[in-house]
Amino acid sequence: MVRLRHINFKSLIHFILFSVMCLFSVSFSQNEMIVPGGDWRDTDGKIIAATEGGVIKIGDYFYLWGMDRSADNYAFVGVNLYKSKDLKNWTFVNQILKKTTHADLNNNAVIERAKILYNSKTGKCVMWMHFEGQNAYKIAEVAYATCDSISGNYTFVKHFRPMDVDSRDINVYQDDDGKGYLICTTEGNQSVTLFELDETYTSVVKQIYRGYASSDMECEGHAIIRTGGYYFWLMSWCTGWDFNDNHYFYSSSLAGPWKSGGNIAVSNTHTYESQVGFAVTVKGSDKTTFLYTGDRWTVNNYGASRIVLLPIEVSGTALKVNWYDQWDIDAKTGLWSAGSGNFSDGIYSITAKHSGLALGTDGSAVQQQTFTGAANQLWRIQNLGASHFKITSVESGKVFDVNGASKDAGAKILQYAWSDAYNQKWQIIDCGDGFHRFVSVNTLGKSIEIANSVKTAGTDAVLGTYAYKDNQMWKIAYVNSNVVSGKSYMIVNKTSGKALDISAAGSIIQSAQTRTSGQVWKALDLYNGCFTFSASANSAVLDNAGSSQNGSQISTGTSDKRFSQQWQLVNVKDKYFKLVNRYSGKVIDNKDGSTADGSAIIQYTDNASSNENQQWEFVLTDIVGINQSHSVKGKTRQTVSNDYEIYDLRGCAVSKNCELNKIKKGSGISAGLFIVRSKNRSSVKTGYYMAD
Repeated sequence: MVRLRHINFKSLIHFILFSVMCLFSVSFSQNEMIVPGGDWRDTDGKIIAATEGGVIKIGDYFYLWGMDRSADNYAFVGVNLYKSKDLKNWTFVNQILKKTTHADLNNNAVIERAKILYNSKTGKCVMWMHFEGQNAYKIAEVAYATCDSISGNYTFVKHFRPMDVDSRDINVYQDDDGKGYLICTTEGNQSVTLFELDETYTSVVKQIYRGYASSDMECEGHAIIRTGGYYFWLMSWCTGWDFNDNHYFYSSSLAGPWKSGGNIAVSNTHTYESQVGFAVTVKGSDKTTFLYTGDRWTVNNYGASRIVLLPIEVSGTALKVNWYDQWDIDAKTGLWSAGSGNFSDGIYSITAKHSGLALGTDGSAVQQQTFTGAANQLWRIQNLGASHFKITSVESGKVFDVNGASKDAGAKILQYAWSDAYNQKWQIIDCGDGFHRFVSVNTLGKSIEIANSVKTAGTDAVLGTYAYKDNQMWKIAYVNSNVVSGKSYMIVNKTSGKALDISAAGSIIQSAQTRTSGQVWKALDLYNGCFTFSASANSAVLDNAGSSQNGSQISTGTSDKRFSQQWQLVNVKDKYFKLVNRYSGKVIDNKDGSTADGSAIIQYTDNASSNENQQWEFVLTDIVGINQSHSVKGKTRQTVSNDYEIYDLRGCAVSKNCELNKIKKGSGISAGLFIVRSKNRSSVKTGYYMAD
């Protein structure tokens, strides 16, 4: 028999302080997934600065390199190098080429698209680049530098025109036989030329192929991969800084002929607002996976330009690059899997970080307002795929719209009837700490802001050049009366009527509703379209244990807000929801629609909105505050025969209709600290008790 003994308030304080110390001892988890176009940070927490570069594997490490434009610099500063074993967590290694390395790289020289080849015969690395020097876009040359290791300080050698042909955007390709090639946009961007390099990768030997505008091979960015007996040549059209629908050609020989294969991504998405710059080869034990590497330019702040990294999928001569808001790859096996889409179709409030005011509308303009919860301050966010979002006023049904389809800073944000235009589509980028920015598609990185950081209600929202300022960051909070952040619920399956519960092994099962601590879950909005759900029993959170497989049983884990612990709520109808795991993109499922107590709760592909074993109701539990007065005094052990309610320190019901000295084992109560309240609340107040 478990007994509750009364404890003094000083003991309670010591207990809580110890719990807080334990909470802050939890370390932050590493990156679990790749977020294309996101704010990638290195292991020191700094934004990765490596545009126009690439990724290569040497030994046990993948190396990511690229131009350092972190100071919003168009002129050359240096080439940064990072390393990783998993393609997700990158450590800064060195700035391997600096402007001070050589006079030709200094004094506001323009150098672009550094590309590295590793020569296994010589053990050296050769870095090729587009060279313009101090007379940008009139020089049109290539240049190269060398080093005895990937991570050392490179020696700048020379710059020149390959075979006397003008060259701008460049890339490199290393074939399976070890031969190296230089790819150059030539003849004023009206042709593209493939050159063979010598055995040291430092001299151009001969021209292998030249494609012309007449066959749609004029291009800027480009990359080549080889698989299934074919070469695939990915190319960007010549549209300056503006993005376009990149396309590809294929051939059984580098010398051609090359046949057009069409767009590499979803048409009219401008290759997800990116330009092809490299193709990564991941040779795993199970498969070889190729990765599209594109640059997403932010022209008015080059330091905010980002890397778009996505799997390339090939079948025969068909090549495609699909969009995934987040995805994972096993760098050892080469196998990859997609996560969920961000921000499911739901209602949200949007609050400015700098002012604490919410975005609303006055009937025309979108502006910051004192939040009242009115319909004109609530927004439906819909994920359109392809990194695009639609944001609609709950009150009017009209959408975020950039006035006049302007691309200029200062353009007003209005609400307007939906027309599927670019100026009505937005990227939502996680800035960390529960805040996001809204980037207008087709504006080269401009985002919504409150100009001059004004804190006055009624100030209009406008476009601005993103600069990591608080007036450009927004908290996006889920709004649905059925699930409120900070409150506790039983999560009940529609098919069985049973609640999520924790088994003795820590896995999730379903059980008849008893409101015991293993069935009570506190909802916490992470302000990223996802929630965590922590158990009253032990503060562990719902977790899919990092599995992407159908049928994996849902479990619990120590809370660190990893993707496997984040759940999107998709409101199916009325009070029923689907819970979508951010890591796997799969939903919580009552296996086979079982009605039995103890049956496993798994994750599975979202079958259909009518599949009731994947639908869940949030049943609000009785809550009692933990800060009520400590007024039960006297006896060490209470033997009062009145009915009592017992709660844990989270305010969640543990047991009801019980006597303090007659709580049976197996009732869900184990040793620990509890709050006890009399059913007859007029006679006995709340007190704190220790079960032993």
